[in-house]
Amino acid sequence: MVAWELTRNCNLNCVHCRAAASKGPYDGELTLQQCKQVIDQISAFSSPTIILTGGEPLLRPDIFDLIEYGTRKGLRLVMAINGTLLTEEKARKLREGDIRRIFWV
Repeated sequence: MVAWELTRNCNLNCVHCRAAASKGPYDGELTLQQCKQVIDQISAFSSPTIILTGGEPLLRPDIFDLIEYGTRKGLRLVMAINGTLLTEEKARKLREGDIRRIFWV
């Protein structure tokens, strides 16, 4: 199992947040291409469950591209979100992207 903090950016600023996430953007976060390279490296030697988390992963504009890429590589993807940004459309896209489980944190 891999917990991957995709971003520190978050629409909340919770006291309990271990990631100390708050409104960004933040310099130095991985680009879409760099994230794909990480996925390639992981899938080359193993097939773990990957928890896509943050911050709030739904704030990444490329989150659905990452999900599609990871799924195509055969990885089992789950997400940890705060739930405030989840819409019916996003829920449908997560389901279509084969996200196996959503954790509200």
